[in-house]
Amino acid sequence: MRGVLFPGGNVATIREFPEPRPGKGQVVVRMKASGLCGSDVHGLYEAPARVPPPSFVGGHEPSGIVENVGEGVMRLRSGDRVMVHHNKGCGHCVQCLGGWFNACEGPPDERGSYGWGLNGGFADFMVAEERNCVTIPDDMSFEEGAMCTCGVGTAYFATRRMDVNGDDVVAILGCGPVGLAGIMIAKAYGAFVIAADTVDYRVKLAERLGADMVINAKEEDTVKKIKENTDGRGANVAIDYSGSSIGRNNAVEAAALWGRVAWIGENNDLPEMTLSPTHQMLGKQLRVYTSRTFGMVQLKEIPAFLKRHRIQLEIMITHRYPLESVKEGIEVFRTGETGKVIFVWK
Repeated sequence: MRGVLFPGGNVATIREFPEPRPGKGQVVVRMKASGLCGSDVHGLYEAPARVPPPSFVGGHEPSGIVENVGEGVMRLRSGDRVMVHHNKGCGHCVQCLGGWFNACEGPPDERGSYGWGLNGGFADFMVAEERNCVTIPDDMSFEEGAMCTCGVGTAYFATRRMDVNGDDVVAILGCGPVGLAGIMIAKAYGAFVIAADTVDYRVKLAERLGADMVINAKEEDTVKKIKENTDGRGANVAIDYSGSSIGRNNAVEAAALWGRVAWIGENNDLPEMTLSPTHQMLGKQLRVYTSRTFGMVQLKEIPAFLKRHRIQLEIMITHRYPLESVKEGIEVFRTGETGKVIFVWK
């Protein structure tokens, strides 16, 4: 089978591997769709070249068909359509027992992430723990399933944590794939959504996906524009999906008195963070959340939520590629002139 390795230095290498076999409690999934995430690009593809190069297959947004099952598998059968939660927990700590594999407190050698140390979904087949697999209904495409396993799930959980409702003005800062999903989900809850990004392509896509107002942050002052359109109050809810210091600062500045703020996007290097808790946060009585991915309960809830609210995730997909075009797909994604990029198998 084929699999993609990322040795760093803007290189993506396709290698041949033996077809994997499932261990106890595991299944082999024949890949049908695998999403490209910004963290794949920044954390793997663009990372400095490493010697020796990483040996694991990338890709943490997998969806496909169960090919075969290992000993002890009780719930899944060959032929089941599944999406795979990308965090593999130990399965027995308090966090894992609650479905929070992303917060596993077990021994380091018993936890990990598919596509980040464990072979992931940029391959024809992948091995996954049965407990990480969620069956998807027949009326959900594999592409939609792949999108739910990271970006859409992250936006869904963040929106739920923020208690978004129809009385809210929600500011979405950063309209990459996760932010775009956040727009659609906030609209499903009835909110008035203001979306901002520095890339005109994504600003226009945000409007097409339902944002009530859009801001090109390269041309306009985001905070000023939000306040001008909320009678000077600001947004009840401000969510930064960009992971940038500017986005996080703007989320706090754009939030109204008694507002809720969430920082979602990941970035380990934020030299320009200039927040003053006293002047920018305490005085406004803000509730500030950080929210990193989601748990198994949320992944299981998403298909019904999407169907109930008639959300068509496939509208977000602007580019589809076969696995052999992985480098082209990444390079196009890096331009910012895309919505969601998906690798697909026939």
